[in-house]
Amino acid sequence: MTIEVAIADLDCIYLSYDEPQKERFWLNIKNSIPWAVTVDGIKGSDAAHKACADASETEHFVTVDADNIIDPAFLDLVIDFDEFDTNDKSQFSWAGKNVINGLIYGNGGLKAWTREHVWNMRTHEAAEDN
Repeated sequence: MTIEVAIADLDCIYLSYDEPQKERFWLNIKNSIPWAVTVDGIKGSDAAHKACADASETEHFVTVDADNIIDPAFLDLVIDFDEFDTNDKSQFSWAGKNVINGLIYGNGGLKAWTREHVWNMRTHEAAEDN
């Protein structure tokens, strides 16, 4: 059985805190993804991501950090879990391009999560040990 999830069928959560261009970038996201919602001002990565999971009505959801502008082609993607030899409980990350230095890396890139994973994860500030 093929397991596929279309990005366009997922909730999109715009995650912001104090990014200087967050309002302008939010307008860009909202124009591209009308169903997007925002989670703003939650202190700490762990708490902020859990707030995103709480805001999602779909089991998988996408987070867009507030210093990102997405390529509209992203919405045409379909995640085929069989292609990656994984199951529908997996998380996916897309690298972003830093427009200042041209580097491409995963930190701050788009992510597709499951609510269950986010509710159970502990990021660095919520770790049980050092």
